[in-house]
Amino acid sequence: MPRNSSALAARSARAAAVLAASGAIAAAALALPSTALAYCRTSVCPETKSTAAVCTPAQPNDCGIPLAWPSPCVSYSIQEDASDQVSLAETEAIFEQAFAAWTQADCGDGQTPRMEVTYLGPIACDAHEYNQTKGNANIITFRDDDWPYAGGGNTLALTTVTYNLKTGDIYDADMEINSSDVALSFGDVDVSFDMLSIATHEAGHFLGLSHSTDGSATMFADYRPQTIMLRDLDQDDRDAICAVYPPGEPVKECDPTPRHGFSALCAVDQPARDEDGGCAAAPSRSSRGGGLALAALAL
Repeated sequence: MPRNSSALAARSARAAAVLAASGAIAAAALALPSTALAYCRTSVCPETKSTAAVCTPAQPNDCGIPLAWPSPCVSYSIQEDASDQVSLAETEAIFEQAFAAWTQADCGDGQTPRMEVTYLGPIACDAHEYNQTKGNANIITFRDDDWPYAGGGNTLALTTVTYNLKTGDIYDADMEINSSDVALSFGDVDVSFDMLSIATHEAGHFLGLSHSTDGSATMFADYRPQTIMLRDLDQDDRDAICAVYPPGEPVKECDPTPRHGFSALCAVDQPARDEDGGCAAAPSRSSRGGGLALAALAL
């Protein structure tokens, strides 16, 4: 697909991710009967190359191919500077717990999703990017100085997933935490904006889930300040992750290396590859033939 078409897909995905940040809206959603609610998976609509969702049970506006990692072995890395609000060690502990909530979810009969998420350690790069000809990392980074997206303090975090438009295979996922406008909290007392709740919700997007309409689910679109309810998965969340990565044989010889190889450096700092490894290229926000899905957690 031409590069300008990829840019159009990215803009469509960004528009789809704009969320209403209103306590009234959140309260109304929470009041809906839980029997009418269910999970949704992020999807791509091939006709428009825009991001949508596929829900269970199906909804009238469902569209396209649901996204998922093609391998049961994926990895993430944390930007080494972490945040003025939270240390690298604290961040590592939080995301280990957040991803474990999903990979250890109860699928019934003592089974768990067939997915392993491996931490590859701290890295220098703090840019959201997916590189077609250089190394990559699935980055988790904080934005202490400025939140570069719309929404300001109403947006707590943003996860951007790069995927194949034709197959729905996820190529890359980068997570940005709004530590510029948001006072993060840790622990069970004096809760403001619970970091573990935010991390667990964004880990769901990282794995391919969209926002649920179930107000009690971790993947519900809005976060209620001073709560820790998104830390623990609801049955709707467990149904979702077990559907995306059904239980199966244990993963053997797990290789969590990112697509095109792992690098702790941003593309501009990586050396050019030789002819056998491909030519050097500027950073690209999506692959040729790929698209972007952006999902934000709002107040």
